[in-house]
Amino acid sequence: MRLYMVLIFTAVVMAFTTGYIALFLQGSYRATESDIIQINQIKTDFQKKVEPVFIINFNSLYFSEDQFKLLDPSVNLTTTNGQQNPERFSTNSMCDIPFSKLLNRDNFEKVWIWEEFRCDRRRSLPRSFFVEAPFLHPSGESFAYLAFKLAKSNYDDRAWVMTHLPFFHVSELSSIRRAFGPLNGVFEILQSVGEEALTGLIRGKGTILTRDYLFARLSYPKIFNILEYRIYTRGTLDKFLKDSPFILHNHQPTRTCFYRDGSLCWDYNVKHIFQLANTSTLSLFFGLIVIILVVVRLLLVKIRAQRLDDEKRRLALRVLTHEFRTPITSLTLLLEKMGNKYDSFDDEMEEVYLRLSSEVHRLRRLTETSRNYLKAEQNDKLLDLNLEKVLLNEFVETVIEPFRESHPEDIEYTPLENDLEVYIDTYWMGICMKNILENALTHGLPPVKISFELNKSHVIFIVEDQGESQFESLGIMSQEFVKGNKSSGTGLGMNIVKKVCREMGVEVKLTLNPTTFSLTIPLNGNKKVRKS
Repeated sequence: MRLYMVLIFTAVVMAFTTGYIALFLQGSYRATESDIIQINQIKTDFQKKVEPVFIINFNSLYFSEDQFKLLDPSVNLTTTNGQQNPERFSTNSMCDIPFSKLLNRDNFEKVWIWEEFRCDRRRSLPRSFFVEAPFLHPSGESFAYLAFKLAKSNYDDRAWVMTHLPFFHVSELSSIRRAFGPLNGVFEILQSVGEEALTGLIRGKGTILTRDYLFARLSYPKIFNILEYRIYTRGTLDKFLKDSPFILHNHQPTRTCFYRDGSLCWDYNVKHIFQLANTSTLSLFFGLIVIILVVVRLLLVKIRAQRLDDEKRRLALRVLTHEFRTPITSLTLLLEKMGNKYDSFDDEMEEVYLRLSSEVHRLRRLTETSRNYLKAEQNDKLLDLNLEKVLLNEFVETVIEPFRESHPEDIEYTPLENDLEVYIDTYWMGICMKNILENALTHGLPPVKISFELNKSHVIFIVEDQGESQFESLGIMSQEFVKGNKSSGTGLGMNIVKKVCREMGVEVKLTLNPTTFSLTIPLNGNKKVRKS
């Protein structure tokens, strides 16, 4: 366990140290004045050295305020304002259904002309029909797109569509592209940039970065209100920044940013971060990573060895449990035969028979307990307790009776004045009491005094001898295979007592001078028994 703690502590310290060095490599992450000058110089050099794929004046492409709405992704409504079947406005069907809800619309004359044309009550549309406002039908689609879908009078012809692209809503361009392939000029870009970039365009943002393009607005005096952008491919931008210490991406509120430039964020690239660190810092950084890997490896090896050790112990317990069952069965049969002649026994033989019967019962209980433990390997409880209601004085007298016979002059027992009912597992409680009493008789000095203390919620079983313990604490005494000078046992007795008492919710204590053990037994039905 101590090795586990050392390894885990080392791994935690190394992890924090590695994190600290990583933050050191990253620096304070605040742009200095020289960094800002360098970034501005990169922007200037990029515009001087790199040719844009397009220079677009959106005021000339979308020349009126009404036409500019065709760029706004929020204007193209996907509703038909209560009209049934929105597709009816792009077909020549359902012409007998009134469209009274459209009567109160502005420029209703254009809507009326379109209704007459689609329902074949008019052969052609006016020459200026598509190039004059309004450009959007109340259904939410542009008149140009309705004509394209209606497919009359060559309005679905590629040449007509390409010359009228400025009169389609930008959200409709992707459908046109699916029908005819790549679009002309800037419309090929607009159909792919997405709503966020389009919103930035109509608001006149200085720089807009998309997955494939960079839009850089040209500066003009505010009085002219000119919306003109240089458009660069993202590949060209990344290639230009490859030899610089920076990378460029859109700013995100949840992400740290070295230098914010409007809606964009400049950060150091990984190569530059490592260039900032000296060789010794990098060596320490990677050395710590190696140490962490080694510590983790040691932990895994230790855990694997512990599992193997546990499996060996379980195998040994299985073998012992199996081998014990045969002699116990034979002893039980012999006892039954002897029991048939019990009436012929004298007092001494009767006592021997009863003692032998008790010991065989104890062995059988031990075997059953081991078998139940092996069945419950996945349970985190060490013991399967069987609580019984017993009289405490009567139970303790049964436990100490063999010791009284072997040490008649060394034991002083003071029972409770009034016997008390308690809920305990008689087998495991008996083991604990016997181990403590045997320990006092073996390692202590007589007399060994057995007594009780009683309060409202607990009764305390006390064993006191007149010797001096060679161990400073119960923790040291109860370690596995730790034995006293006079011990001839396995060194597991007090270790078993400590673990069993913890499972039963019984507190065990050791005080020195004189050596005194105490078991604090709850009177409330052992509510402190550890749960699985």
